[in-house]
Amino acid sequence: MNITFECAAVKVSGGTLGCGIKLEVEGAELHYTLPDKEMLSFMDEENIREYMESRGHLVVMRREDAA
Repeated sequence: MNITFECAAVKVSGGTLGCGIKLEVEGAELHYTLPDKEMLSFMDEENIREYMESRGHLVVMRREDAA
């Protein structure tokens, strides 16, 4: 899986990079998993919707969330 992180600061062995930085990790593997509901609570709802729709699912949003 590929993961993108956007960080305000990153600690490295030589110190801290204080400027904003975007890290893209390719081929990441999770060695610890959270329960599905807990994992979903950390994810952006728009990304979840796009992912589900790309897999052929119909996604119905609550009226207050609809654009």
